[in-house]
Parts: sequence; C-alpha cells; structure tokens
Amino acid sequence: MTSYIHFRCPCCHGSQYCTSAFDVSDKNPFGAKCIFCKSSMITLDHLAAARSAQNHVTEYRK
Repeated sequence: MTSYIHFRCPCCHGSQYCTSAFDVSDKNPFGAKCIFCKSSMITLDHLAAARSAQNHVTEYRK
C-alpha cells in the first residue's frame, strides 16, 4: 500500500509545490511551498478523515 500526501495552497488553491529543508517549521513540517504564491501548503488530511468516516456505516438496529 502506498500512501500519498495531497497538498493544497490555502491562498490560491493551487496544488503544485516544491519542498525545501529551509522551509520546514512547526506549521509546515514537510517544507512544502506553493510555486505560484510562495505560501506554505496545507494537507487535506481533515477532509480525508471526514470522507472515510462517512463511508463507515454503523447499523444500530437489527
């Protein structure tokens, strides 16, 4: 199984980025910066978690 990290720019909503060891910080642990506006990229982990929670159907009655 291969795990992919999807980044999205919070400013211009672009998905193209470059990484640098000089850009690593607490808020940007991967050092990913948008190539268009140079903003720190964010991951879409919270959206993936919400989507997987919707896919799990819990049945409470028989």
